[in-house]
Amino acid sequence: MEARDLVIIGGGPAGYVGAIRAAQLGGKVTLIEQDTLGGTCLNRGCIPTKALARGAEFLDLARKAKDYGVNLGTVEVDFTKMMTRKNIVVKTIVSGVRMLMEANSIEVLEGKARFLSPLEIETESTDGKKFRIKASKIVIATGCRWERPSVSGAEGIITTDQALTLKEIPQSLLVLGASDVGLTLATIFAKFGAAVTIAEKTTEILPGVDRELVRILERELKKNKINLHTETTLKSIKRGESANLSTKNGEVSLPAQYVLLAEGRKADVEGLGIEKTGVRLEAGRIMVNQKMETGVPGVFAAGDVTGGQLLAHVAMAEGKMAVENALGKDSEMDYHVVPLCIGTIPEIACIGLTEAEAAAKGYELKIGRFDFGANGLATVMGERTGLVKVISDAQYGQILGVHIIGPQASNLIPEAALAMKLEATPFEIGSTIHAHPTLSEAVMEAALNVDGETIHSLPTNKK
Repeated sequence: MEARDLVIIGGGPAGYVGAIRAAQLGGKVTLIEQDTLGGTCLNRGCIPTKALARGAEFLDLARKAKDYGVNLGTVEVDFTKMMTRKNIVVKTIVSGVRMLMEANSIEVLEGKARFLSPLEIETESTDGKKFRIKASKIVIATGCRWERPSVSGAEGIITTDQALTLKEIPQSLLVLGASDVGLTLATIFAKFGAAVTIAEKTTEILPGVDRELVRILERELKKNKINLHTETTLKSIKRGESANLSTKNGEVSLPAQYVLLAEGRKADVEGLGIEKTGVRLEAGRIMVNQKMETGVPGVFAAGDVTGGQLLAHVAMAEGKMAVENALGKDSEMDYHVVPLCIGTIPEIACIGLTEAEAAAKGYELKIGRFDFGANGLATVMGERTGLVKVISDAQYGQILGVHIIGPQASNLIPEAALAMKLEATPFEIGSTIHAHPTLSEAVMEAALNVDGETIHSLPTNKK
């Protein structure tokens, strides 16, 4: 049996980032990955989705070009070429991750890992060869997977994995779940010309997002002819043709060349032999504390397999935290400042409490808003839809939440994250000189608006 100091199972955001951090700390680390380095985010998630969103952005720009005096003629989508470009992007970044593994002297084993005991693993390579490893410390970072619903015709459902490898633009697409993933792909494929319907089980979409932003997104969905059905469940599928839905107004049948599953992810511990470790599971996810410890000495877990916030940047932070503690440090995760970025068209990015959440906690609120329609660069770009919303505590000036919908929202939210991390107030954001013309001025103006001092919007009566 071969011995290793630190073994990480899973080469996704938690795993590969954790491995690099371990190398920085002087640890000798082995990373086991059964598929491709980078995990879901890089290979079948945020990166390829962003690549397609970039295509949709170019499509929009081409359609708007005539407004800028540029006549491009007929605009068409070459979907095959678009998917080829997406694959090139993914392969380029995967190659970069491999280079990082080599540069940090990280041993990468390709194959499936299975526990024999808490600190003993059997690995099976792609060619069927097996060998055993004894590790001093182990980090489980196997991510999550989709769980298909039990309905007639469920074999006809595609996951995001298949959606990102389609050979054609769907004529009709039914998206199951108005999640961030579902809404993102719905808005992208609608831009490409697909007839898109979204079916959501609950009464509202994006429950963790501020309702003011959601209302704007819902208007944009309607504008782009995306049909949204809430309180709706899937009854059956006729593969490649149609789907039957149960809605609050009765059963409905609609065309659905493809049915996309965008809800129901669960921790991926299947075949891992987790029962041999004594690691505690709850609702199928691995339970950990703030140090990413499982309760079994020497065994840690990080990322989506722990069932927390299923975000790549959270997984990266947890992976770093897990290996730091595995290698003798005493660190704890801080989830107070975690941005949520949703790649819908338009983008959404938010951090902290929503207005409803803050009010429910008993805060007396002061709220600042600024529309992108009043931002100079947004007007130049022709992207005037959306706003920035800053929620603060009236008593102490603490920023409780910042919520953005509009152009490049995910690139604007880090300023809010840093401000909240440093416990800055809206005054400090608003009094900081922001470059002009930039979209970031919308964040500054929303912060100024908390005290009614916005410059580039019409004055309103203070309440």
